[in-house]
Amino acid sequence: MRDIAAITYASDPVKKGLDRVLEAWAAARRDGEELVVVTEHTLPAQEGVRFEEVRGEAFRSLVRRARVYVVAPRREDFGIAQLEALADGCMLVTTDAPGPYEARELARRLDPRLVGDDLAGALRAALDDPAPAYTERAAEMLEPYSPEGVDRTVAEELLPRLLAAG
Repeated sequence: MRDIAAITYASDPVKKGLDRVLEAWAAARRDGEELVVVTEHTLPAQEGVRFEEVRGEAFRSLVRRARVYVVAPRREDFGIAQLEALADGCMLVTTDAPGPYEARELARRLDPRLVGDDLAGALRAALDDPAPAYTERAAEMLEPYSPEGVDRTVAEELLPRLLAAG
């Protein structure tokens, strides 16, 4: 059951742009909607925001209850949490960010309205007007990142190149 409107992870609140996420949430939130912020940091209370300190499977369990995973990173090194959120059935709302941010590109292909500087607008679009078959299309796009997909890439592309170079 997707009873959490949105979730974000802020191990480093500055790098992850938590201030921008909270500002967008304050502008976009409707009564009864909740943003869960997973962080180890103590932050001031805000209406419609719940802070949690969880890790591992407890984090993934929260993500599976959320409709939207929202981030506004100032730099994104990998975006693993975002890829996991897509795999767990969340829509990804994100800003552009420098770095090898593969999840942003997938999110843009899934629904370009959800990627950009207007986080509040993107949140409302995701919550009020989700793109058709978003989660199904995300699952298809994530297949190359699965263990089976990686094994296939290694067997079909990497090993033949290594053997040919040897």
